[in-house]
Amino acid sequence: GRAVLITGCDSGYGYGLAKKLHAMGFTVFAGCLDEKSNGAIELKRFDEATGQRLHVIRMDVTNQEDVDKALDYVKDNLPVQGLWGVVNNAAQSCCTGFLEWTSNEAYEKVMAVNLFGVIRVTNAFLPLIRKSQGRIVNVSSILNRTPSPFNGPFTITKGAIDSYSAILRLEMKRFNVKVVVVEPGNFTDALQFNSDKFNFSRTVRRMWDQLDDQLRMDYGNNCVEKQIEIGQMAMELSEKDTSAVVNAMVQSIAQLRPTDRYIIASPSEKVVAYAIQYLPNWMTDHLI
Repeated sequence: GRAVLITGCDSGYGYGLAKKLHAMGFTVFAGCLDEKSNGAIELKRFDEATGQRLHVIRMDVTNQEDVDKALDYVKDNLPVQGLWGVVNNAAQSCCTGFLEWTSNEAYEKVMAVNLFGVIRVTNAFLPLIRKSQGRIVNVSSILNRTPSPFNGPFTITKGAIDSYSAILRLEMKRFNVKVVVVEPGNFTDALQFNSDKFNFSRTVRRMWDQLDDQLRMDYGNNCVEKQIEIGQMAMELSEKDTSAVVNAMVQSIAQLRPTDRYIIASPSEKVVAYAIQYLPNWMTDHLI
């Protein structure tokens, strides 16, 4: 079958999509940051048990050498139908805090993955996609429509991805290449925001402890505890089943005429998003 490259397959959406597309008969190139991660190992086992069409490749999207090596590997192992799709799924969360608390290095780290990583991978594989008249699928977030405190750097990058995708879609029309945005809502489990690797409350308190005395005095201890409470509540309310997002990604790749955007969010998230879009700020600021 046709081939698809997916970034960020160590866990979450990318891991689920790799298995789903493979089951549908696609040749899958699953880019993983760590080839020894649980997700990468399980994908290798899955391929051994079901057929030799799922290639796990190391790909740090912030590293040009990694991307170049991945491109060479894909070219050497493409089926005759060529590369049909690229799914830019790899994402980096941020050391959560207010914008003023966030270091320049933290901004750069998130931008390196969520924005420049997408651009780097897309530019590398676009000639193959143009040749097949295939698809570019970029993963955004409904946070782009509902900006809120403590999600700043991540939200900023997803807004940039929306703009990048819109321009790329217009530029690729002449080549019959479709550019699709998949926009998930609150699926924090998929991003492992509350895993041992990323503990929300511990991370926030660590940032707080690193602030200078004046900033802590200006914001106050109550502020940080309230934001931790709000963040933990959001995690508890998050959707645990990521299959709806994976299915939207599958449609983006497999449908003859996919829509330009798939929004996978709860009714309440959509209401807030549309309210922010159409109502004045003095009204909608109270919703966030």
